[in-house]
Amino acid sequence: MLNYSVAELRNKKIMKYIIFDFDGTIGDSQSLIVKTLQDTMRARKLEVKSEEACAKTIGLRLDEAFVSLFGMSAEEGMECAATYREIFLDNKKTMIVQPFPHVIETLRELHRQGFILGMASSRNHCSLDGYVKQMQLENIFSSIVAGDDVEHVKPAPDMVFKALGEMLGMKNPGVSAEDVLNPGASAEDVLNPVTSVEAEKFKDILAETLVVGDMNFDVDMAHHAGCKVCAVTYGNGTREQLASAEFIIDDFAELLELV
Repeated sequence: MLNYSVAELRNKKIMKYIIFDFDGTIGDSQSLIVKTLQDTMRARKLEVKSEEACAKTIGLRLDEAFVSLFGMSAEEGMECAATYREIFLDNKKTMIVQPFPHVIETLRELHRQGFILGMASSRNHCSLDGYVKQMQLENIFSSIVAGDDVEHVKPAPDMVFKALGEMLGMKNPGVSAEDVLNPGASAEDVLNPVTSVEAEKFKDILAETLVVGDMNFDVDMAHHAGCKVCAVTYGNGTREQLASAEFIIDDFAELLELV
């Protein structure tokens, strides 16, 4: 589903800003997340969901993942998230999250070529910063936006706008979904956000922005923001779930051919 050929992309130099998801895109964390979700269910005496069901929630904020799985209240979801974080601290000691093949060298090459890189992950900042440091990527990203940085997480566009603001060096880059979506519409319902004065800050930038992720939440977030998305097939989402992405790649290194 390429709207532009590789040659056209190179000639037009369309992409300048690239925002990456972490889990399933940069870090191979599925086994750790699924095990911790299931351990949390056992600890809280909940029905233990299948690995497949758990994997489908990767990309959601933790509390929302539990609400999605069990239809529980937001408060109960927050309680489950707190239990998850406690168990996660033990599980991560023996289950090391490694980068996917070609991720580190590709990120460094993109940075060397002058692309401005950001990250948008539903993880909390403490966890996300730890993995970025572990992979020695601290100096690669101009912005790292976590789930606790915004009011509305994926698939709302808030993370994209906050990341772009930081990537552009804005002092107060926070832009909520209500600021950029059509008045009276929710982030989940609107695909054409660029209508407000705040969104005008990013009008030209969005055409130069690419989101890279592995889940339908990432695809929807990018489209809600008004930018293109490149989906990776080696992560947690299926090719069918990612079909609406403008670009689909099987290897992270293929990004170098796209941008």
